[in-house]
Amino acid sequence: MNEMTQPRMLLGRNVVERASAMALDYYSAARLAVEDKGPGDVVTEADFAIERAAREAVVTAFPEDRFVGEEFGGDATDEGFSWLIDPIDGTVNFARRIGYFCVSLALLQDGRPIAAWIYDPASKELFWAGPDGCALLGEEPLRCATEANFASTIIGLGFSTRHDKALHATVTANIIAAGADYRRLGAGALCLAHVAAGRLDAYVEPHMNPWDAVGGLYIAACAGAVTLDYLAAGGLRNGAPVFAASPSIATQLLGLLPEPFSGTPLHRENDLRSAGEAAT
Repeated sequence: MNEMTQPRMLLGRNVVERASAMALDYYSAARLAVEDKGPGDVVTEADFAIERAAREAVVTAFPEDRFVGEEFGGDATDEGFSWLIDPIDGTVNFARRIGYFCVSLALLQDGRPIAAWIYDPASKELFWAGPDGCALLGEEPLRCATEANFASTIIGLGFSTRHDKALHATVTANIIAAGADYRRLGAGALCLAHVAAGRLDAYVEPHMNPWDAVGGLYIAACAGAVTLDYLAAGGLRNGAPVFAASPSIATQLLGLLPEPFSGTPLHRENDLRSAGEAAT
């Protein structure tokens, strides 16, 4: 870590820990203001408050850095440092008091991820990875699953309103027909962290926005997962399909998935970690 990245690493952890505490305060409140954003999507007063506080902390410490959030927008840059935050990933769960949601934060340098933090307020678990390319749960190293028998795996699924329901039905049916089990848990970033921890064998979703996807993909890749090249697919600007799987099942799983998953190049952890290692 150098003099540019070290203070940002300290700030990133502080931001997600403070955001998690704020999220728990709102989660346990008697009433929570909720607004509809679109089909299957909501936003709460907690989303706005957490993102506003995180943005203020980053801009105060590093006014030259870019900051991109789900609720207030912004643009990442291919030069210098950019931060991506989803103040609450899994907002529908959060609003319904279902304890599967998280705070997701990623740090990019010159358009490539070099650090990420995913905090699960319900379990008080911090999944993170830094520029050295090591994925951790707290201070313990993370590695993805090694199960090679596809019929013994659990695949996390995410749905997107950008795609027809028939696509989601096809993906689900193909996975079941191949003998695997699946879970649709409602917080893609946290599912990616659970791929890194070996709790899920894979996670797939036909479209995720960058504030949802980049942090979790970086942590999963640093834990040894195989991913689709989200950045090459234009994910940082427009979002893209997400695929992260243990190496033992990645090829088989990808073969079960229709468009938009097919045709996007696979790469392993060293490809995604290269930018982070260059920053150390």
